[in-house]
Amino acid sequence: MSFRVKYGLSVIVVLAILTVAAGFAAGQDEEGFNISARSFVIMDAKTGKILLALNPQLFFPPASTIKVMTALSVVEHLKMNDKVGVSPYAAAAPASKIGIKPGETYTVQELLYALLLSSANDAARALAEKVSGSESAFAHQLTQEVRQWGAYRTTLATANGLPAENQYSTAQDLALMFRRAMSDPELAKIMSTKYFTIQGDRELRNHNRFLFTTPLAVAGKTGYTRASKHTYVGLFKNGDQEIIVAMMGSTKKWADLRPLIEKGFELAGTPIAKLPPAEEKLWFAKASKGKARIAKGSSQKRRAVVMSGAGSAPVKKKSSVKKKSRSIPQ
Repeated sequence: MSFRVKYGLSVIVVLAILTVAAGFAAGQDEEGFNISARSFVIMDAKTGKILLALNPQLFFPPASTIKVMTALSVVEHLKMNDKVGVSPYAAAAPASKIGIKPGETYTVQELLYALLLSSANDAARALAEKVSGSESAFAHQLTQEVRQWGAYRTTLATANGLPAENQYSTAQDLALMFRRAMSDPELAKIMSTKYFTIQGDRELRNHNRFLFTTPLAVAGKTGYTRASKHTYVGLFKNGDQEIIVAMMGSTKKWADLRPLIEKGFELAGTPIAKLPPAEEKLWFAKASKGKARIAKGSSQKRRAVVMSGAGSAPVKKKSSVKKKSRSIPQ
């Protein structure tokens, strides 16, 4: 066989291998692994090794997953019992927010719970102003800090993820920063909390629905804007194995994340059963004092099973909740 023929066959084989690999990396294989996300990273939480990735270093707007980085900076510069005054600028932040008012005072701890559970944009601004004097100064400082911590492809313009020019990150950077955040005991505790009450009567509920639907979930942070679509970063544990899943540019958040979690534990050597679509059916009602429930049966005759018992949250049933603006990060 001539060198040209051998060389040609080699190229064909290599291209075939790369085609198969690319198809799998894009989230599709013979078992139906298929997601809408434009980028994701599945990382071994203990070693930092990437187990599987799609476009891990491409730039995308991160939405409210930025708040994990904001929290990292806050704990570097402030103490949990430090007092934070609320400015008119902070109070005027668009939703999602907890409705803090100008002149009010909160502790750093209270605002961190609001930031990471309720994804409060007003809390993010108040904390940024406490650290750096202004949100713009904080964003510049935070950009430098996260790059020192390994997020080399991240540039921030806000403390909360609201749409802004020149603000982007990557799935790999999100995974790295979340891994760092989980090494801080206070941040790990906050992000694993389902409910928290501040100022005596203001109840916060975690937006990370996995905490209410699977014992595998340890902590996580959601995000959404029209530009970013759904973003997410979170930690899951199965026995001694822990994985971090970071995802960007998804059009079906929970439906995308479930197969990524399953694939992550499969690659880590601790496979799990297929996760049911419980997150889409989860709802919260005042009548149940904020307990998370999963709806069963038809929409005409809804039955519910209590999934969580702690605290309460003034959240309406799914059928009566008005849709939020698509430009609001969560």
